[in-house]
Amino acid sequence: MLCLLPNFVMAQEDIIVFHNVENLFYPMDDKQTQDDDFTLEGKKHWTFKKYNKKLNDLAKTYIAIDEKQMPSIIGLCEIENDTVLRALTLSTPLRKIGYKYIHYPSKDIRGIDVALLYNPKRFKAEEHYTLPSVSDKEEDRTRDVLYVKGIIGKLPINIYVVHAPSRRENNIKKELREEIFSQIYAHINNMYSKGEKNFLIMGDFNDNPWDETIIKGFALNDTSKTDKVKLIDLMQNNKDITGSYVYSKVYYSFDQFIVSENLRDKILYGKNFNQSHIFKPSFLVEKDRKSKVDKPFSAYKGMKYQGGISDHFPVVLKINTR
Repeated sequence: MLCLLPNFVMAQEDIIVFHNVENLFYPMDDKQTQDDDFTLEGKKHWTFKKYNKKLNDLAKTYIAIDEKQMPSIIGLCEIENDTVLRALTLSTPLRKIGYKYIHYPSKDIRGIDVALLYNPKRFKAEEHYTLPSVSDKEEDRTRDVLYVKGIIGKLPINIYVVHAPSRRENNIKKELREEIFSQIYAHINNMYSKGEKNFLIMGDFNDNPWDETIIKGFALNDTSKTDKVKLIDLMQNNKDITGSYVYSKVYYSFDQFIVSENLRDKILYGKNFNQSHIFKPSFLVEKDRKSKVDKPFSAYKGMKYQGGISDHFPVVLKINTR
């Protein structure tokens, strides 16, 4: 794969990726979290061979996005810790780029977090932290929202990496998700009041762009208040057409980019950078002739290991950063 790695071009365009990598666990047990299934002795029989294959397959995925340049920024969720981030950036072909990463351990009960990889030649991180939890309840322990301020190319930008609470247990966390989205929007408007202009929220929201939690939380349809940031969900037209996740043979656009309106005209389109923003080459698609939808090729199907990469497709965008 090193031979296939594109030479990075110092251009006026930058690629940004978000990917739910589906349970990127280090195979040894962490006594502080419920990671037992993904250990050597666990139910999934998660071995170092499978772990190393997943790392290299993830590298292959990001290399394949563009033949001329590598992503400048890669947002990730469902990573366990710094150990897996070091391995991904230093023990795969991605090491040629010299990616750095930003990560904070969260209080998630399974020990899965969000993180940001970045090429320091294209992105200069100036400030980063996690937003405070919106709930003090033990049952609401979840992933942090990562905030990173910096400059990509010549463009100042404020980035939020999100992995919202799941829809399990009859969608009991719906209100918590909306609270988190509202918190992000309030933070954005606070930064806007301090002179910041450019905002990008990316992540697995566990809701679609047309769901009430997204629309209300990020005030997507609110045009009454001109003193607040107007946000655009770039995946809002995916309904009934495509998605980054599949359940019961139905597409869901849980993985999204939401940008401040002023950035919309800076988004570029071309090969692999279409209006859906979903990247799904054949090696990421599960082979199923009976299905009418392209299902992501996951590592496991139930308890059976099938050697795929993730149950989510990456989402990608290319942006003019002059």
